[in-house]
Amino acid sequence: MKRRHNLWKGIVLGMLLLVMGACSNKQSLQRYYVDSVEKEGFVSLDIPSGMLNITNAELTEDQKEAYNSIKKLNVLALPVTAENRSVYEAEKAKVNSILSGENFHDLLRLSDKNKRAVLKYLGNEDAIEEVIFFGTDNDRGFALVRILGKDMNPEKMVEFIKIIEKADIDDDKLGELKGLFGE
Repeated sequence: MKRRHNLWKGIVLGMLLLVMGACSNKQSLQRYYVDSVEKEGFVSLDIPSGMLNITNAELTEDQKEAYNSIKKLNVLALPVTAENRSVYEAEKAKVNSILSGENFHDLLRLSDKNKRAVLKYLGNEDAIEEVIFFGTDNDRGFALVRILGKDMNPEKMVEFIKIIEKADIDDDKLGELKGLFGE
């Protein structure tokens, strides 16, 4: 009887430890998106890959493979103004904290004066499920782009960036984001 009681205590203790570990207070990138979409000053946009207006005939084989692995892009941006500079700094720090987590792997980092950009991914090198672009410009604001797909290849993501440069996205869909990126 005592052995059975100890077994149940062990099971309950194990479940408690599991639940406590799962309920970490570190915010996930998904939770940050959901929480920020409705906040004042943020601009968000979901772009299905089909909206990029890319013709497969124009693409190399690597670009086709990269493009076909993409499902959609989630864009969240916060333009900076004189009135929201402290909010901008706080939100930028939150995103940097989230992206410093051990689950995120670096693909690329760029820096120029007051502009910074980082490209990271979630998953393993053979099958990326999400690529994250976080670009900041202390004069304009920041953009956080989640590229969602299935079995994306990190080396082919460079090809995807080339595809985006060719994309003809409807200007009406971009709205406020155009001003943030200086177009």
